[in-house]
Amino acid sequence: MNKRLLLGCLVIITGNLGAQNPIIRNQFSADPSARAFEGEIYLYPSHDIPAPADYPRKDWFCMADYHVFSSDDLIHWKDHGVIFSQDNVPWVKPKSYGMWAPDCIFKNGKYYFYFPATPNNMKDGSIGVAISDHPSGPFTPETMPIKGTTGIDPCPFIDKNGQAYLYYAAGNIYVAKLKDNMTELASPPQIVQNLPKGFKEGPFFFGRNGYYYLTYFYHNLYSFTCYYSLF
Repeated sequence: MNKRLLLGCLVIITGNLGAQNPIIRNQFSADPSARAFEGEIYLYPSHDIPAPADYPRKDWFCMADYHVFSSDDLIHWKDHGVIFSQDNVPWVKPKSYGMWAPDCIFKNGKYYFYFPATPNNMKDGSIGVAISDHPSGPFTPETMPIKGTTGIDPCPFIDKNGQAYLYYAAGNIYVAKLKDNMTELASPPQIVQNLPKGFKEGPFFFGRNGYYYLTYFYHNLYSFTCYYSLF
């Protein structure tokens, strides 16, 4: 009887969990960053769309803009719509469709949204920043990418002393200090040491209870795994 009761509870719990997922059902999204702002949770994901006729890679990701979602109960989510697209960022190459995983952070009364994209006349991606007075936008992109950055998957972090950092991926995980304006690097990017050899992406850095944690995806010829490192 106890086993049946336990099995019944598991079925109910599993059913309830399944009923709530995925939380975004009307579009393809991936790689979300979750941030607590103004008493709500905000999600900043990438947005994958069907490849248009002029996009040559029909079997590849196609990301032209960003949406932001918010919730006060983690069940019901509001789509705030497109906050900006590749068409209204001055430095982004037209029809590049390379707006990968973004992130957002609050400092000095402003919200800073970091995103990767392909610059004009360049093959490799750079990281840009857009600024808003509100976590849902409207965001105004800077006219140029952050000088000295070449990579994807930016993650901003502000330490207890107020110093801001930017982590991002380009095969390895890189980190650099940010100036107080949050739009320029204050130090050259450095490779984060003592991580496994292989391609790494998707860094997320945070502090908790006196420790620093770095999570990231790592893959080689044989595996694709989520790791974390403790600092």
